[in-house]
Amino acid sequence: MKKTVLHYVLIFCASVLYAVGTLLLIFPHSLLLGGTSGISVILHAWLPISPGLILGVINLSLIVLAFFVLGKSMGIRTTVGSVLTTAAVTLLEPMFARETPLIENPFLSAFCGAAIIAVASGVMFFVGSSSGGTDVIALIVQKYSKFNIGRALLLTDCLIVLVGGILSGWIIFFASTLGLLVKAFGIDGVITLIKHIKKNPIE
Repeated sequence: MKKTVLHYVLIFCASVLYAVGTLLLIFPHSLLLGGTSGISVILHAWLPISPGLILGVINLSLIVLAFFVLGKSMGIRTTVGSVLTTAAVTLLEPMFARETPLIENPFLSAFCGAAIIAVASGVMFFVGSSSGGTDVIALIVQKYSKFNIGRALLLTDCLIVLVGGILSGWIIFFASTLGLLVKAFGIDGVITLIKHIKKNPIE
C-alpha cells in the first residue's frame, strides 16, 4: 500500500515538473518535442478541426489502447499521469505566462526544457506511468522489442518533429531536434540512475 501511494505521489510531482518545463521553456518558442501536441499541430494544417479536439481524440484513443495492450494497472497509471499533466499545464499556465521567453535562445531553451521533461518522464516511466500521448506508443514498442524507453520514444517522435519543424521553420526544426534528442537519451539516463540508486541506496 505504501509503495502504491509513493508511486502516485511521484506521478503527481513528475506531472507538475513536466508542466513547468513545458510552460517556461518549450511553449514560449513553439518548440516541438514530438507527442500528440505535435501531431495535432500538423493535422490542423490540413483538417478543419481545432487542435484541441484533435489532441483530445488522439489522447483518449491512446489511453484506451494502453488498457488493452499494457494491462489494467499501467492503463490506470497512464490515465492518471496524462490527466495530471494536462491539468497541471492548464492550471499553471496563467501563473507562468510571460511576455518574453525565460531563455531567449531557442536552442538553450530546448536543451533546458527537454532536460526537465526527461527527468519528469523518466520518473513516470519508472513507476509504470506516463504523461500520455506518444509515451503510450513508446511503452508498447518497448514491451514488444528490445528498445530502451528513450529510444522507443525517439523512434515514435522523430517523424513528428521532422514534419512539424519543417512547417514551422528551420530554427524551430533544429532546436526541436536538439530537444528531442536530449529528452530521449535523458529519459534512459534518469531511469538507469533511479535503478542504480534503488539497487545501491545511499546510506
